[in-house]
Amino acid sequence: MTLLAVVLCFNLVAMAQISITGTVTNDSIPLESANVFIKNSTKGIATNAIGEFKLKAIKGDTLSISYLGYKTKEVVLDKTHNLDINLEEDSFDEVVLIAYGSHRRTSLCCGGIRICELHIDNKSNNKNKLFPNPSSNGIFQLQLNEDYDNVEISIANMSGRIIQNSTFQKFNNPIDINVSEFSSGVYLVNIIADGKRLKTIKAVKL
Repeated sequence: MTLLAVVLCFNLVAMAQISITGTVTNDSIPLESANVFIKNSTKGIATNAIGEFKLKAIKGDTLSISYLGYKTKEVVLDKTHNLDINLEEDSFDEVVLIAYGSHRRTSLCCGGIRICELHIDNKSNNKNKLFPNPSSNGIFQLQLNEDYDNVEISIANMSGRIIQNSTFQKFNNPIDINVSEFSSGVYLVNIIADGKRLKTIKAVKL
């Protein structure tokens, strides 16, 4: 009788479980390695290269979906087994520490977490261009609004991991930024020109 009761309980739990599949995106751009967890548990998974995930859950569970730089989203599971989840970019809070002349020193925070301190040249702010953006093949051209003798470029994924570093001399023409070998997603192009850190540009590979 005890064995029968155990078997029946196991079957009831198995029947209560549902298979959940879904895709995590930002404005139709797949987010790789987004965290998808069942709230109040240790059960979860990361999305694959095209933003997809699959896991077992129980009807009524709450999924918590998070990704660095984006607002966390929660979804209560009902009869819907296939989920399309769109994450919104989190706002970057800017705190000015020192201001003088045409330069200022700032601290950027994402989700309340301090990321870094930057020296920003206001003349270059918002005027540097990356095109085409988004790019279907992962190849972009970077055009700066001034000529520089030395430009250092580092590219990071949205998890903050540096995937590419390059240095250029006498930078006065557009130059290729190539992330074609990497998966689709959003990449951060960090630029230091003649010792000054310019505003980070987001590169979107479709």
